[in-house]
Amino acid sequence: MQDDATEPFEGAFVDGFRAARDKRAFLTLTGVPLEFEPEDGLGLKLLEVRIEDGFQVGSASPGFASRELVYQPLPGPLIRQNTRLVLVYVSAAERRELSLHDALHAAGH
Repeated sequence: MQDDATEPFEGAFVDGFRAARDKRAFLTLTGVPLEFEPEDGLGLKLLEVRIEDGFQVGSASPGFASRELVYQPLPGPLIRQNTRLVLVYVSAAERRELSLHDALHAAGH
């Protein structure tokens, strides 16, 4: 996987999760909590693992003495893939979107 994940573990997690035949078992093996009790609220349950891929195909910046943006499409070799992992937890009172790091920290890892 080519990405800009902030942590090497997150990139490995995304690759493994995508390839895993049993996604729930993968979550258990990696220590991602299916539910946890935060100090400031009701118990949170894991609802969704969201992996978002984006591709930066250009850049834009303000133009000099103009309200228009200056747009520069990137050449093919410079196009970058960005992958974002979000773990969505819900309770009766709220919805939280956590990073892998924050979810593991909540579980005490």
